[in-house]
Amino acid sequence: MLSSNRVARAIADIRGRLEVLEPEKRTALNETLALENGEHFRFQNLQAEAHAMQKLTTDEALIVYESLGELGDLENGGWASGTDLATKIVVTQLMGELLQWKKGLRVSAAS
Repeated sequence: MLSSNRVARAIADIRGRLEVLEPEKRTALNETLALENGEHFRFQNLQAEAHAMQKLTTDEALIVYESLGELGDLENGGWASGTDLATKIVVTQLMGELLQWKKGLRVSAAS
């Protein structure tokens, strides 16, 4: 049965793609995805809002929540301990999409 969890499917796809990437490039990419405290906080709030407005399923929101953790691990770039590169990539892309969605909501409300 195919999972309806878009986030989990995207992570699996990215993991496959990362396997062929040189270790140095994976390390550099991982470093660019480090989160500051403010970003961590905004990401958690954005996933919660998207879930509450049914933009994310519970399973999708849970992946985001768990990848960030309540407090980010400084040794893992501000993400939860054990969050892998593929998950960081997908969650970061998702946050960009959700920010665009939220911006669209504000524009619609102002019209």
